[in-house]
Formats: sequence, structure tokens, C-alpha cells
Amino acid sequence: MNLQDLLMAVVALLLASLALAAAVRNRDCDYRFRKIRWIDQRWGRRTARLVYAVMGLLLAALGLAILCGWSVLG
Repeated sequence: MNLQDLLMAVVALLLASLALAAAVRNRDCDYRFRKIRWIDQRWGRRTARLVYAVMGLLLAALGLAILCGWSVLG
């Protein structure tokens, strides 16, 4: 594992923690991004929180996979 892999894993895990925190906290300032605001207005806050939670889990899985040495190219 080189420095670039470690950096990408840390960034993915940091973004995952922010997304999961936004889903749990449910504060208005976390839902000001254009795409999330659109989901919030169209389908409600519950769905927007679910999108944040799923996005956080996927980013956490990506960060952990990178830390474990997984690569698409093998």
C-alpha cells in the first residue's frame, strides 16, 4: 500500500463519517446541497436521511476495502 492508497482511504472514511453524522443529526445545515435539497423537497426528509446513510455506508465500505488492499485491477 502506498501513500496515495492511504490518502484515498482516509478521505473516503472521513466523508463517510460526515454523511452518517448528517443522517443521524438531521440538522437543516446538512441538507443545503442542491441534490439532497431536491430529494428533501421531492420525497421528504426521511428519504434524504436514508440517502445520506446509504452514501455513508458505501463510502465506509470503500475506505475499508482500500485499507485492506483491495483493487479493481487486482
